Amino acid sequence: MKTRYFYLVCLILLASSCATTINQSADTTVASSSEPITQVTINSQLTTDELLSELFLAVEDLSKSMQKTERPQVSQQLAQVISLSDAIRPKILATSDQLASDFDRVINLAKSAVERNRPADADKSLRFLLLIIDSLKNF
Repeated sequence: MKTRYFYLVCLILLASSCATTINQSADTTVASSSEPITQVTINSQLTTDELLSELFLAVEDLSKSMQKTERPQVSQQLAQVISLSDAIRPKILATSDQLASDFDRVINLAKSAVERNRPADADKSLRFLLLIIDSLKNF
């Protein structure tokens, strides 16, 4: 009988040690809309591979800037990422619906990184973008 209580106590202790604590008094950061939005133009003569290379560099710069918390640069880099993705997406959609869906997730991660001040999302966006670029080589 003692071993049952011992196992029950161990189970309760184990379960209670996995609880999540939410600190509602912690400060949160939300991107302000007062930052000027830069209009970015994309050269329409670039090939898909060149656009993807430009996008990779833009997401990489975004990721680095997020680590340094340079807000003005981050906003400009996100504008560059969005402009490049708008130019590339129709070409990816013509290739594969699934890749276009994955591409949208990558761009949403980049947006989330800036809007929610989450540098990890920018890093994930960069890693997943590499996978999409590699996948496009198979088409």
